[in-house]
Order: sequence, then structure tokens, then C-alpha cells
Amino acid sequence: MTFRKKTQKTSVSRKTKLWFFISGLVVFALLAFSYKKAIKITSTDNFCVSCHVHPDADRNWKLSTHYNNNSGVVVHCVECHLPPEGQGYFFAKAKTGLKDLYGYIFKDTADIDWGRKKLLENARKHVYESSCIKCHENLYPVTLSVNGGNAHLLYETSKDPVHCLNCHLNVGHYDKNAALHAPDSSFGIIVSSTEPPFAEAAQVEGFENYTEMIPGTRVSFEMVALPGGKFRMGSAEDEPLRNDDEGPVREVTLSPFWIGKAEVSWDEYLAFFRETSSQGRTEGQVVTTGRTDAISGATPPWGAPDQGWGKGSRPAITMSWHAATVYCQWLSQV
Repeated sequence: MTFRKKTQKTSVSRKTKLWFFISGLVVFALLAFSYKKAIKITSTDNFCVSCHVHPDADRNWKLSTHYNNNSGVVVHCVECHLPPEGQGYFFAKAKTGLKDLYGYIFKDTADIDWGRKKLLENARKHVYESSCIKCHENLYPVTLSVNGGNAHLLYETSKDPVHCLNCHLNVGHYDKNAALHAPDSSFGIIVSSTEPPFAEAAQVEGFENYTEMIPGTRVSFEMVALPGGKFRMGSAEDEPLRNDDEGPVREVTLSPFWIGKAEVSWDEYLAFFRETSSQGRTEGQVVTTGRTDAISGATPPWGAPDQGWGKGSRPAITMSWHAATVYCQWLSQV
């Protein structure tokens, strides 16, 4: 005899389904409301300051043009330090918040080098280019100066990435020691040495190390003679940690040459700037003659080109690729 077990299908009434649907909507609405509320509360300036360990961030912000300006418009913390909504806003907010919270709880603020944090290379990590563009859609307003227009044109046409902070480093947090939106017209003018300048460049009679001198200045630098020869360029296929673009190995012949013992210093670069600087934006003009006085030099920089590292014998930094190329051109002719 065969027994068959009968199963009865349990049906859910329409009323129960409706209650489930309504409950789901309510829960979703509460979650969405809570999310929006949490985002709003944690995006206020007061919330940022409550656990922001930087001692002067709030005060310097209120002294800056992003707070204290003729229009009365206030640019809030999240409008610069987070990307626009829809462009990774939530992820960046969570990452930044957790990082600040960790620093607030576990780090000793006395050990933090706040001066270094304000340097351009570090500031770029905390300000989003997309946020700058979101607010400043028109880069050529009627009140913009000629120099400002030229700078914005370079920003739009440069093949190399140019960050807004290159010129606008202190608009969000005022720095009384920095020149804001003003070219350093005295850049390269002051000559500290009282000794008589060199009359001519070094006379090199053999292939050996020597000290080069820039005529008309007291600037000198060491040149090292490197013998020529042949060497194998590239990495063998069986070499550990080799990348695909490191081969094939080939033999290269190099002629003897001289090279500077150290990086180009500010003293060297400023000697070039003093002789060739131009007040107009002519840096991009093509040199069509071989004479030194035909070289169109760099324009006065905006702000502090040494970024606080100091000038003198320290390495020259932040000039454009074109300015560096023209410097080499000038040095070969003096």
C-alpha cells in the first residue's frame, strides 16, 4: 500500500503583503532620512572644527577670501575639502572623517609639522580640483586682471597638469606671510654679495673637473667631468623584479661630458632671472636669434616659488619646463 503525503500550500493574504510593503517603505524612508540628516550634521563647519586638531584652521579660514570677502558668500569646509556630490563624495567623506578621527584620538598634535602640511605638495592632497571648478565655472569674469586671464589660459591649455592651488594656495586659509594673488615683483632683484663680480666664465683647457663662474655675478658652481664609454642599458629577461619596458638590453655609447655636481641653485637661477626677466607674459615666445639679450625670460612668480624651503644655495624649484629650458639656453651663451 502506498501512502502519499499531502502538502498544503500556505498563502499570504493581500493584507499581509500590503503591510510588508508599507513597513519596507517606512524603514527605507527612515534610513534615507537618517542618512541625509547625518550627512548634513557632519558637513557643518562647526562639526569639522569640533575634532579638527589644526590650531589655526578655523581662524585662518575666517580671515581668508573664502569667508571675509565683498560678496558676503561663505565657502564652507566641505566645499573645498570634499569632491562634489556624485563624484566620490561619500567615500571621500568617510575616508577623511576616519583619518581625522584617528588623528584626534591617537596622535599627539604637538608632533605634527603644521608648516609642512601647508606646502603646495601636501595641500593638493586635501583640496579637490573638481570642487574648485564647480564653484568657479567662469574662469574669465569681467573683473579678472590681464595676468589672471593669462594664467587661466595657461591652466586650460597646458599639456602638463596645472592645479588651481599653484596660484591660489592661500585663498581658503589666510597666511599673513604669503603674498596672496600678487606677483613677487621683487623676485630676483636683491643681490646680497658685495664682492666684485666675475669678469668672464671659466677657461677650461682639459677634460677635468672645474668651477664654472657666471660673468657679471658672484655665482659659481662645480662641474664634474664624466668620461665617455660603452655600457649596457636595460635589464636581462631573467632579472628579478624586471618590468616589461626595461628591455631589450642594448649597448649604448656615451661621449665624455660635464655635469653639475649639484642641482641648479636659486643663486644660479636668479642670476638668469635678473638678466632676462620680463614684466609681460612673454615666457612662451620663440627665441629666433642666438644672442643672449634676445632670450625672453621668465615672468615674476606668484606667491613664494621656494614654497618655504628657502633660496640661496638650495635647489631651485617650481619653475615651468619652458623656464628651465631657457635657463639652460642662457647659461650656454653667457
